[in-house]
Amino acid sequence: MSVPRQERGPTIVDVADLAQVSVSTVSRVVRKHADVKDETRARVQAAIDSLGYQPSPIARALVAGRTRLLALLVSDIANPFYPQLARSVEQEAKRGDYTVVICNTDDRAVETRRYLERLLLQGLDGVIHASVSHDEAVVHELLPDRRRVVFTNRPPTDPQASYVVSDNAGGAEDLTRYLLSIGHRRIGFIGGPKFATNAVARVEGFRRVMTEAGEPDPLVAEGDFSAEHGGKAAIAWREIPHPPTALIAVNDSVALGALEALIDRGLKVPDDVALAGFDGVQLAASPLVNLTTVDQHIDRMGRRAVRVLLRQLGRRAGPTASEVLPTQLLVRGSTDSTLRPPLQGLVPGRGGASPAGGRKGRAEKAS
Repeated sequence: MSVPRQERGPTIVDVADLAQVSVSTVSRVVRKHADVKDETRARVQAAIDSLGYQPSPIARALVAGRTRLLALLVSDIANPFYPQLARSVEQEAKRGDYTVVICNTDDRAVETRRYLERLLLQGLDGVIHASVSHDEAVVHELLPDRRRVVFTNRPPTDPQASYVVSDNAGGAEDLTRYLLSIGHRRIGFIGGPKFATNAVARVEGFRRVMTEAGEPDPLVAEGDFSAEHGGKAAIAWREIPHPPTALIAVNDSVALGALEALIDRGLKVPDDVALAGFDGVQLAASPLVNLTTVDQHIDRMGRRAVRVLLRQLGRRAGPTASEVLPTQLLVRGSTDSTLRPPLQGLVPGRGGASPAGGRKGRAEKAS
């Protein structure tokens, strides 16, 4: 049995032919442009009604020059940092009547290109870039207008590009000083990849404080942002002479991997080794994790990045944004045993986030 062929609906060309006007005139009528004679407008509208023509939403948006479509580029949606960032970006974009498409690049520039090429065909307005830095060239190649891109999480290498990031180096400095202040001298840093500018800045902040404390060559393990990397580094350091008494992970996901590996080996945190992360993801505040961390205020960073992007999209020219947001040290039970609740009969409210505040000179205890 043959399936009847579906006939196409009327197009803007059909309307123009029936009304005996140009396609551009039909477009101006659809957009309610003032530069159309009343007689012509009535004739075009009669043709639209007669044919039942429905302009495509995408076509209307492209003609108007705005689709209200944004892309959020993330490296790994499994990392708890990114869903939290994505939620704040989506909520802020919704307030401006924009839709956000989340693009998981897996740290691959080829994936960034694939997403952007397809979305540009649909009239993509702008991009919030929270992925790795080595796909930056692809982004600028496809969107050469710098107003259409805002970087967040990691600052770009292009000085002309806008960004909203946290004080990565300063946050690492605060955390390192705190661990030194409670007696740790042998501290290891489980780092990330060298191409990630935020990871590099955090290591630099750590090294700077350790050098001031008389340790110019501290332990640093370069790797990726995975929990697996955190576990391997934490266990490897337990096998060396004079293992570190405290570990700093480049982000909370890496710290959680280290925590799981240490517990699997029968080690106690913080009694056998103190552990801290960086990001301030909601999972880190769980009483079962109770992770000391540097809070980037992820929600605030995401909302601010959207505001900067929408402001740039709404103007023809102007200065780029270079915003570095303060971080906050949250001290919890993974570095201070007095703050770790027992696994039996968990104490309600432990591990909650402390009030927002500035970075300098503050080490807030979550309670």
